[in-house]
Amino acid sequence: MRIDKKVLEKSAESLLERAEDCFDLAKTQHSLAEQQHEAAAQQHDNAEKQKAIAVQQHRDANKVQAKADKLDSLGETLVADAAELKGETLVVQRGR
Repeated sequence: MRIDKKVLEKSAESLLERAEDCFDLAKTQHSLAEQQHEAAAQQHDNAEKQKAIAVQQHRDANKVQAKADKLDSLGETLVADAAELKGETLVVQRGR
């Protein structure tokens, strides 16, 4: 019976060592998971900032486009005024 007890004790010790290895590995993996969560959160923050920048760029582009449309209208008006001053009805092609 004494031999059985020693075998059981060695087996128990071996299991405890393996359990400790599991705990160590789990601790490492928990740390890695936390780092990945932090990196993912930072990426989400960066994506939100990029989205805000893109929205502002669209607003700015719309303003530039509106100004360009006003300049087109002004150019058309100036062409019409020039034609009227000359007393002719000229068709002036754009881009000249």
